[in-house]
Amino acid sequence: MREVQLSEIARCKSKDSKLVGQIFLRLHPSLISLCYRYLGSFSDSEDVVMISWVKVLERLSDFQYEHPLSFYGWIKKICINESLGILRKRNNFHLISLSDLPEESQPHFNEFSSIDTQTLLTLVAQLPDGYRTVFNLFAIEGYSHAEISQLLQISESTSKSQFRKARLSLAQSIKSTFNESAQSNHNHDNTQGI
Repeated sequence: MREVQLSEIARCKSKDSKLVGQIFLRLHPSLISLCYRYLGSFSDSEDVVMISWVKVLERLSDFQYEHPLSFYGWIKKICINESLGILRKRNNFHLISLSDLPEESQPHFNEFSSIDTQTLLTLVAQLPDGYRTVFNLFAIEGYSHAEISQLLQISESTSKSQFRKARLSLAQSIKSTFNESAQSNHNHDNTQGI
């Protein structure tokens, strides 16, 4: 679904508008999902994808094909940078340094393994901008804290603290979600016995 072949890129460079539209429609859902993970808003995500697509079309002659996923990787990077630009303009990362955090236990990774992907993405989208941004960059995109500090113009310790707080917040949200689900199932079982 995210693969774009060299022959398709060549046709796009020769202004095959029908194929350009087909590729856009093919990549659109993945790109919207990507931007939503950062921005937490579908309308902002739509805007970023459109802005990014225009930039891709303007710079298409600069694109160097390496493999079928390289085009998606290229537009993905543009979308991430555009999303980060919006977050920087909002200036509402609410970033705090590691030294300001109280000592808390780290969540265990098994707390994240028992939840479905859609629920986890919904919970990630509900995180504050700073937590969500660093969590996405580190846990999902694989950036190092050093790279994140350069991208967001923050210290590495701030990046680490945002990731730590995101994990703690997600663990708490997951626990609450499962407790509500278990309570709902328990109440449902009790009403059926009446």
